Amino acid sequence: MIRFLSLLSVTVFISCMGAPVKLHDNAVEPVFEKVLRESAIHKRLENIDFSAKTFTIEDLFLLSIDRTEQLAIAAERGVAADAKYYKSFGAWLPKISILSARYAPFSPTFAIPGVRFTARQNIMTGLNEYTGIVGARLERVAEEQNLRAEMAAHLMNIADAALQYQLSIAVTHEAREAVRITQASLAEIRRRVSLGRNKRGDSLKTEARLRQKQADLLAAEEQEAQWKRRIAFLTGYNDEFVFVPETQAFAADDFDAKTGSLDARSDIALGKALVALRRNDVKAAFGGHLPNIYLDGSYRPSLDGSQPSSYFGSLTAELPLFAGGQVIQNQNIAASQLRQAELQLSLAERKARTELLDAHDSLVKASAEKKAYAESAEAAEKNYNAQRNDLRLSMATILDVIQSMEDLQNARLARAHAEYRESIARVRFFVATGRMFPAKK
Repeated sequence: MIRFLSLLSVTVFISCMGAPVKLHDNAVEPVFEKVLRESAIHKRLENIDFSAKTFTIEDLFLLSIDRTEQLAIAAERGVAADAKYYKSFGAWLPKISILSARYAPFSPTFAIPGVRFTARQNIMTGLNEYTGIVGARLERVAEEQNLRAEMAAHLMNIADAALQYQLSIAVTHEAREAVRITQASLAEIRRRVSLGRNKRGDSLKTEARLRQKQADLLAAEEQEAQWKRRIAFLTGYNDEFVFVPETQAFAADDFDAKTGSLDARSDIALGKALVALRRNDVKAAFGGHLPNIYLDGSYRPSLDGSQPSSYFGSLTAELPLFAGGQVIQNQNIAASQLRQAELQLSLAERKARTELLDAHDSLVKASAEKKAYAESAEAAEKNYNAQRNDLRLSMATILDVIQSMEDLQNARLARAHAEYRESIARVRFFVATGRMFPAKK
């Protein structure tokens, strides 16, 4: 019997051990795979072509799962919650131990030295067994929802950093082009000054503009490097790569921001799990008024002829009568924590709805802005080309061309910023709707 129970204990212990999360092993652990199966991320780490070094937002997100610590920490909390859940079943299993005693300087007449085996089987200790299992299960649900919420927030951070990086590349390109064109214009103006066809002040004014453009280029290059470092931090990928700024996979145009359900959002599901957990705590606190009932048994083997073996068993019941008011105060604490959880859930729902409406409005306005700035950039480019043609016909000055070039640059930068705002607004609205982890059908 003892051998069987020992084998059972080892089996339970091994089955309850959660798999640790390992980084940089080019694999996604089961805890992540389980969550990803229920997510809108359909690509997997093994599908990424590392030789091409061309990554989308999804690719960078999957890389971060294997290479960074943030999500691994959240996943480990889930592993611990799993272990706690399986551990809670131990409250229903018998407790078996071996006791050995020697008395000094003499053996009292009412105690017999030697070895004995004891066992206790809990039948009921208030509501500890029931609420312990339920509470551990709810904690496991809460940790899973917390992991989902962190994954959604992490996706947003990666998307923002990647799109900001793409924007910084566009800004650097425009700054470099502005320097190149201004340098060419300055050389031409200096030539004209030497011929007496332009004032020396035009040369000085253009030179000042060139210095400003060169400073803008340095600032743009530093900004680009900062966003590249930010991506490396978020993803753990430090090599060179090309980013594909495609966000159509995150489109959620069919979702009604005013009436759409928020149940798929992980933060709302987490809030509901915490409310259920606090309700379970209230039941556990009420169990302090209930009796403790258990079976006790003891067996002492015969070690020599003078001490024969003996055993006994008993059914014991304890009814708590007074515990200094602790049971009542435990109930008050649990009730207050339940009210706090309900208020937190209500606050999270209002915040989520506001966030959803903001994200929707931002997406609508950003799309309109992108269209308007695209038209503005197109008009500015036509004006720049027209000024260059007029310069060849001596109907415009080089300063007019430089000014039109600056207008074109500003229009292109405005368009690039609008494209970034639309793209990040699309991802933000997608996450805000809960589409990252669609509701189970």
